[in-house]
Amino acid sequence: MGKPTGFMEYKRLNKSEYKVLDRIKNFNDFHIPFDLKTQREQASRCMNCGVPFCQSAMKVNNRNVGCPLSNLIPEWNHLIYLGLYEEAYKRLEAKAPFPEFTGNVCPALCEACCSCSINDNAVGIRANELFLIEEAYKNGWIKPNKNIKRNGKKVAVIGSGPSGLSCAKKLNDNGFSVTVYEKSDRFGGLLMYGIPNMKLEKEIIERRINLLIEEGIVFIKNTKIGTDLSVDKLKESYDDIVFACGTQAARPLICNGADADGILYAVDFLKETTRNLLDENDFKYNLKDKNVIIVGGGDTANDCCGTAARENAKSVTELEITKEPPLENTLPWPNYPNKKKTDYGVFECNTIYGKDIRRYETTIDEVIKDDNNHIIGVNIKKVRFEQGKIVDIPNTKEYLDCDYLIIAMGFLGTSDSDAKSYNMKINRNRIILNEFNYDDNIYVCGDMKNGQSLVVVALKDGIDCANKIIEKNR
Repeated sequence: MGKPTGFMEYKRLNKSEYKVLDRIKNFNDFHIPFDLKTQREQASRCMNCGVPFCQSAMKVNNRNVGCPLSNLIPEWNHLIYLGLYEEAYKRLEAKAPFPEFTGNVCPALCEACCSCSINDNAVGIRANELFLIEEAYKNGWIKPNKNIKRNGKKVAVIGSGPSGLSCAKKLNDNGFSVTVYEKSDRFGGLLMYGIPNMKLEKEIIERRINLLIEEGIVFIKNTKIGTDLSVDKLKESYDDIVFACGTQAARPLICNGADADGILYAVDFLKETTRNLLDENDFKYNLKDKNVIIVGGGDTANDCCGTAARENAKSVTELEITKEPPLENTLPWPNYPNKKKTDYGVFECNTIYGKDIRRYETTIDEVIKDDNNHIIGVNIKKVRFEQGKIVDIPNTKEYLDCDYLIIAMGFLGTSDSDAKSYNMKINRNRIILNEFNYDDNIYVCGDMKNGQSLVVVALKDGIDCANKIIEKNR
């Protein structure tokens, strides 16, 4: 597949980006697509591997390696190179339910184990995927399937995030009548409100939702199961129920002063910012001219950095409890690389403030607040890990001014209150399951089942859950 010598003739190119000081003036996507000639050249770098690890969907040391969806990557890379874009899209859609989502936000596990990456830079697989899906929409290759033969079975899917949508689509394609319930005012779950607009523009989600509606899926918003509508009531109307509610219980900040006003959890901060943006309202959490500290070093923390930059924060500091990663990768191929990377949000803040905003092996020791219970600063401290435990480093405490403290330390799972409202039993914030089954007619998938993970993993889990229901009803 691909041009036999493409990987030798063409170096990997990444999409150009608008300059930082220009792109932070809005919340729009800041990447500039390739022209067709460059896109074909980039696709031609695919090496025709004897074993294409990029689509392997395997695990090494309990970590995902290769595309969990087993995307037919070498096939559609080759077809892009040949200029057969519609044929390439058909190979893409054979495995990928929503390439517009993964093409924008996936960390590209496929690229990490691309054979080309052993001695050079990987093929730009994610850029090729996004190119194909946008070409498909632009040229009308995506059409709603309105001729689905219904099997008389009805399924309720609770949650319209990645796993809920992929489960609903798979079931609908196989003849089930599907209704998706969403507690929020917009559909998309994590995709809509957990990922900022500059990383995934919300028109992209709405475009796909509208297509699914045309195909017969019913979407109902502003409905929280267990509060607005009981599980028992759902059981009266549906043959099966799928819970795809994500991980709702954020890991809490535990220290003196943690009850202060001005301490925000990342998911709440990002949700309100996106909602205000879409509703064209003033930001509920206005960071303009504020000293902002973000606790956490993952994708969500990075998204908070990019958001703070666009709200013109006075300063941004990111605290990461782990050691500073090495500049060179320490893990052998095909593992996902272990090396320091600077994603868009941190890069923007580094550029604006003229220094690396990250402080490693550092965490909050105490929150300082004023007489009105609002945060005014924090005492931080250096720590290290010893035999799996966090140990303070003596004489390292330091005071930092702070107007807003954003907690992006990940999620524990399902809260006790949510589990109770769903009539489910949990153990350490995890629903007690037999694979996907809570009982014969209730299923759980995605992050709610596995704990927080990647969008592409949630998509695959939703499909696998749907397949369980399909098999049961054969």
